[in-house]
Amino acid sequence: MGLFDQLFKKESVVYAEDDIVAVADARIVPNHQISDVMFAEEMLGQTLAFELKNGTIVSPANGTLEVMYPTGHAFAVRMADGTGLLVHVGINTVNRKGNGFKVLKKQGNHVTAGEVIVKVNVNELLDAGYDMTTMLIVTETPSSQKVPFYHQNNVKRGQILNKEK
Repeated sequence: MGLFDQLFKKESVVYAEDDIVAVADARIVPNHQISDVMFAEEMLGQTLAFELKNGTIVSPANGTLEVMYPTGHAFAVRMADGTGLLVHVGINTVNRKGNGFKVLKKQGNHVTAGEVIVKVNVNELLDAGYDMTTMLIVTETPSSQKVPFYHQNNVKRGQILNKEK
């Protein structure tokens, strides 16, 4: 490895099997501020909402990409312990029929926490009038208990959310 490679080598993060990470660079949004009642009232499961700072959306955990909507607006990851995680990008963005979304992974793929799944043209969707609040929903856990999320106001994609630092 040359000097240039050593200076600019990107550190590879290895996540534990039970880590759940931020799906984007974002500000955490309190659930009462989510404009869609289904997400605000956690009807699909325990919900953590993000106000996106850019359009790179990553896997929230190591696991199998169990569902990948072709429109790119949502996907689900099944962790090894059976925990189900759903990521829903924006509100009513399914109506865009994939416009503004670039899907990078396929249903059935093994994914790692922090791996890019979808690229979103956030400005295009905002200009079209969409609320881009993005939800990470814990749809089920083996223990049926809530996941403890330790988070700050602002998070970076790949930042571990379910463990204290």
